[in-house]
Amino acid sequence: MTEQPKRRWPRLHHEVMVAVDTEKHGGFSGWSTSVSEGGCFVNSPLAPPVGEHVSVLLQLPGQPECKLFGRVVWAQPSGPSVDEPGMGIEFIETDGPTRALLGRVIEQLAQDLKSAV
Repeated sequence: MTEQPKRRWPRLHHEVMVAVDTEKHGGFSGWSTSVSEGGCFVNSPLAPPVGEHVSVLLQLPGQPECKLFGRVVWAQPSGPSVDEPGMGIEFIETDGPTRALLGRVIEQLAQDLKSAV
């Protein structure tokens, strides 16, 4: 059995509205169904090529829009055998206060979701 690599940051599996913008491929919006301080998954039939830099606008509950910059690290195009098309985005050049805010919101949402069950 292969051991899964450990993630650097806790991941929140919860829908968060997100807008993604690229210089070459335009912009689109969708849902992030998995977000951490280091990146997010965006559920969308559209995905820029792997390696492309993107601007990401996360709509975090109870917060103003959180603007981040990232890079597409993998993409799953839509197709007949694909359950959840989209892309993985790694956040880059994130300043300390923005990363700390993202961490606090993710931790609070995770606690809220746990206590709601």
